[in-house]
This record gives sequence, structure tokens and C-alpha cells, in this order.
Amino acid sequence: MKRPQAGDSVRKMAVERQNAATEQFIKAGGLAVAPLVISSFLPFPPGVEILICLGFWVRAYGFYQEGQKLLTRANQATQGAIGEEKVAEILKTLEKKGWKIEYNIRLKNWGDADVFLSSPQGNYFVIDTKSHKGGVFFDGLVLKRRFGKKVHEFSDKKDLLNAVLGQAAALKEMKGLKFVQPIICFTQANLEEINQNQKIRGVYVVSAKNLVQFLQKSD
Repeated sequence: MKRPQAGDSVRKMAVERQNAATEQFIKAGGLAVAPLVISSFLPFPPGVEILICLGFWVRAYGFYQEGQKLLTRANQATQGAIGEEKVAEILKTLEKKGWKIEYNIRLKNWGDADVFLSSPQGNYFVIDTKSHKGGVFFDGLVLKRRFGKKVHEFSDKKDLLNAVLGQAAALKEMKGLKFVQPIICFTQANLEEINQNQKIRGVYVVSAKNLVQFLQKSD
């Protein structure tokens, strides 16, 4: 059986979302032309025909909007997969030095662990890869994103720190380990006022360019 590779599950998600978006666009197109086809076979009074067309087109627009949302989410998933693949390429340096690396480990209640590492010194790490852009900072409670002067929470108000802590705990139990160090690795974002050598709520937050050096130092 083929071992999971970096980005596999996220690329699968992207394809599923793209297919779902296509279905919504097809429904929208069908509803948009349906009243025109129907009226050619069953003529309606002008006022009634307008109401029928409006009813169909409003519903078609709803499907179109849903398709656009799914397409946006598909693009986000593709961006995430690219980020995971970038981190995997970076980590090849460590594999050559005896580190053991697993990708996309399915965890109960915590989704997929992007990367699980076992070092030559017997230390263990889980990495949650993030490909968001803009600035990332810690507000004293959670990580947030900044674009210019605008501050945003992560999707669905997700607490990234809590999520990777959960993954670390799940891996610790699954593999019978004493400790798994959780890490969040940002591949594109600018880490604002974040000390990458200091834990935030038990989690290290690092940039991709510093990842290998950080892991080697932590081992």
C-alpha cells in the first residue's frame, strides 16, 4: 500500500470541491435557460412569464453563488497542498540525516496530522502546515491574521494552537510516546512579533525558511 504523501488529502479535497462547484454551475445554467425553453412550448401571458423567469433566475443565482464559494475553497485547498509539498521538500534534508517522516496521518477528532517527525535522538514533532498570506500575530489568546490595518480570525474562528495541541496529544496516545512537540509552520505569512524559539501556549510557531534549523536545534 502506498504511503501517504505530503498534500495528498488536501489535493483530494480540492478536487472534490471543484467537482461540487461544477455541479452547482451546471444547475445554475440549467435553471437560467429553463424558463426560456418552457415558454417556447407553453406560452404564458407576459406578466406570468416574467414572474416565472424571475423565480428560476433567482434560484439559478443561488446555485451560482454556492459554486463560487466552493471554487474559492477548492483554490484554498490547492494552495494548502502546495504549502505541504513545499515543507516536504524542505524536510528532505533531515531525511538524509536519519530523521523519519510520515505525512497525512489520520487522527480521531483532529483531522490529518500534516507531518510527524521522529528524530535520531528520539524526539517527536507534529507539524501543522499553513499557507496563509499576510501577517500572523498572537493577540494574547489566539493567532490572528492581519492585512494592512484589518485584523481577521482564521477560517471558522479556528484556534490553530488548540488544533495542533490536539494532534500532538492524539499522536502521543496513538504511538505510545511520552511527548510530541506541536509546531505550526507558515509557508508564506509574515510572523509579526513572534519569537520562533519561544512556545506560545505550548506550541512553536515558525516560518518554513527557519523550519529545518529550528528542528535540528530542538533535537
